[in-house]
Amino acid sequence: MSGGSNPVFGVEARGFEHIPDAERNMTLPQIAPLWLATNMNVLSIVLGCVGITLGLNLWWALAACVVGNLPYAYLGFASIGTVRAGLPVTTLTRAIFGIRGNFPNAFFGWVSSLAYEVIGTVLGVYALLALMKVLGWHGSATAGKLLATLILLMFSGGVAMLGHATMIFLQRFFAVILGVVLFVVLVRTCGQVDWSHGGMPHTPLTTKTVVAAFMTACGLIASQPIGFLFNGPDWVRYLPTATSGRQIFYRVFLWTLLPSIALTAMGAMWATLGDMSDPVAGLKPFIPGWLFVIYAFAVVGGAMASNIPVFYSSGLSLQSLGLNVRRWTATAVDVLVSTAIVIYILFVEDFTTALNDFVALLLVWVGPYGGVWMCDGVLRRWVYPTGAVHRSGVSPPLGAPDRRLLGWISLSAGMAVGILTMRSPLYDGPIAMALGGMDLNWVLGFLVGGGSYYVLSTPLRRPSWDGVGS
Repeated sequence: MSGGSNPVFGVEARGFEHIPDAERNMTLPQIAPLWLATNMNVLSIVLGCVGITLGLNLWWALAACVVGNLPYAYLGFASIGTVRAGLPVTTLTRAIFGIRGNFPNAFFGWVSSLAYEVIGTVLGVYALLALMKVLGWHGSATAGKLLATLILLMFSGGVAMLGHATMIFLQRFFAVILGVVLFVVLVRTCGQVDWSHGGMPHTPLTTKTVVAAFMTACGLIASQPIGFLFNGPDWVRYLPTATSGRQIFYRVFLWTLLPSIALTAMGAMWATLGDMSDPVAGLKPFIPGWLFVIYAFAVVGGAMASNIPVFYSSGLSLQSLGLNVRRWTATAVDVLVSTAIVIYILFVEDFTTALNDFVALLLVWVGPYGGVWMCDGVLRRWVYPTGAVHRSGVSPPLGAPDRRLLGWISLSAGMAVGILTMRSPLYDGPIAMALGGMDLNWVLGFLVGGGSYYVLSTPLRRPSWDGVGS
């Protein structure tokens, strides 16, 4: 893969602006390794453990792994929009909310990317520390944490600074290596799961409590596919404009759904073996020492592979926020901020608490946001004023006042429903509690946000729906 503006191991020239067709050098077969590598990370395993820790039996937990990953269908559909527009999400949504009006969404997108970077890096640091200990590291714990952080962030951030083509090129190697290692670990551990007692819950649960726990487990797992709706579609925008929408959808959907089901299911099965609060060290008693070393290497590699595209989109979000620098410079700024937060988490804050709080709050915003911008894209047939989204003061104004208002009303409606129906360690919504602790935020936020926008926009609909304003 090579190209004048998007070369492998060269600096990608484009940033958050439109990608002309002449410069689009991605192909459909590259979708599979991109998403395989991105999703083969230990976060999926951690989320898969949740059903067991909530008291579900193994079969219910495995069912949650399937149902919770189905929202990857949203991501597959959203990817059609960024290919047609040639724009990242934080840029194309200016057509709804206006340039200044979209600032909060771009900011939330950047903060969410930052949080994912921190989560991936911290999990990778723990894996690298465990690996360093096995390999005979005798330095201080502080030095070990700082060295591990530096290794992970320099590689992930460095690749992201180079840009899209380098990311796509390297993900194919991550996909093959990580896939083989995790498959071997899965085969070795499957035999240790007591399948004959898989139907036994860890704690007695009533039918109502089982359903509530199941929906909560689904919601936590769904946080990953729904959480990609503000940046994941960015990564395929180098496909040619005329690429089959059906092919885009199926390839993105299948190559995100299948590995995620496999990894979350691994987490559920491993959680029946013992304490998996540390998904790296927790697995050590159940596999041979030589395989544990390879597994720890794979976890570190998975952290890098999953962070590279997130760092890439973070730079685009900072540009959308108004940081007037080149894309690679914006990415470098993001890497520095991530480094500071990772160090704080490692030495000051409890990581588990931070992870649970982040997942809960992210879904409240990103689900309705995805519903609104995807509904708008369908109404306008994914046709955007690609020049106007970069200019202020265009006339008529980008995202006419009535459309901006409808966008924010719909987004607010979805977020309000999310707050009322969420279940998390940070806050339990009153409707969720009235239903026995059942989390419906992951289901209703997207549907209410998108549905409200569709209904409210009826008076504005025109055959063209060009998004420039009335």
